[in-house]
Amino acid sequence: GQRAAMLSLLRYNANLTKMKNTLISASQQLKAKLEFFHKSIQLDLERYSEQMTYGISSEKMLKAWKEMEEKAIHYAEVGVIGNLEEQIMSLHTEIMELQKSPYGRRQGDLMESLEQRAIDLYKQLKHRPSDRSYSDSTEMVKIIVHTVQSQDRVLKELFGHLSKLLGCKQKIIDLLPKVEMALSNIREADNTVMFMQGKRQKEIWHLLKIACTQSSARSLVGSSLEGAVTPQASAWLPPTSAEREHPLSCVVTPQDGETLAQMIEENLNCLGHLGTIIREANEEQGSRMMNLDWSWLTE
Repeated sequence: GQRAAMLSLLRYNANLTKMKNTLISASQQLKAKLEFFHKSIQLDLERYSEQMTYGISSEKMLKAWKEMEEKAIHYAEVGVIGNLEEQIMSLHTEIMELQKSPYGRRQGDLMESLEQRAIDLYKQLKHRPSDRSYSDSTEMVKIIVHTVQSQDRVLKELFGHLSKLLGCKQKIIDLLPKVEMALSNIREADNTVMFMQGKRQKEIWHLLKIACTQSSARSLVGSSLEGAVTPQASAWLPPTSAEREHPLSCVVTPQDGETLAQMIEENLNCLGHLGTIIREANEEQGSRMMNLDWSWLTE
């Protein structure tokens, strides 16, 4: 009975050992992914803060990134399995001690030894002399007395050993659901971390797309402004090298009977035309920004 109990315990222990190794491997993988996630999100937040003043900003996206960082800190606690691992190792040590027991190795069994001696003496007594004289059975009596005296002690030790085997088996049964739950939590955390990493990278590429669109819009505005310079507005451009040699040549003065009032009026008209061009360019840029795909922020 005790050998059957030991074999059953060893099967349970082998299953627990396999799950423990899987749990440790999953915990180490989660730890490595969390370290990479923390470093990458810190770098992204730093670069985002640097370009906020002159680039693109989104409070909603920034809040989502910070929430991801807080979740990652929480998932780091999920990967801590030190207490569970200590319980499993302690149980392994206890099982090894039971295997070293004489009952675990089936060695030194006192009752079996007494039984074998009694059988041998019985065979000797069976072959008694033909003259029907009495044989000496003192040795058999000693064996019987020794067996009766040792029975209670041996049974107590055997039941104690069986009780320890069943106790260890029950501990394994209690630990298996905890290991399965911890493994499930680690795998869920691992999948969530990978999802958050992929989502953040997708958002970064969206930011890059918007930045490229804005750059194209600014180039378009610059081209429109260059083409809109009129002869009247050329008087406001920087002087050429020839004009720098003769500074007074760049001064606008009335010519051919043109009065100062007429010159001021023409300059004001030119300024108004320039303001209209700038306003139209700003409206076009705003329309382009509104037409961009901002749905990714709600994902």
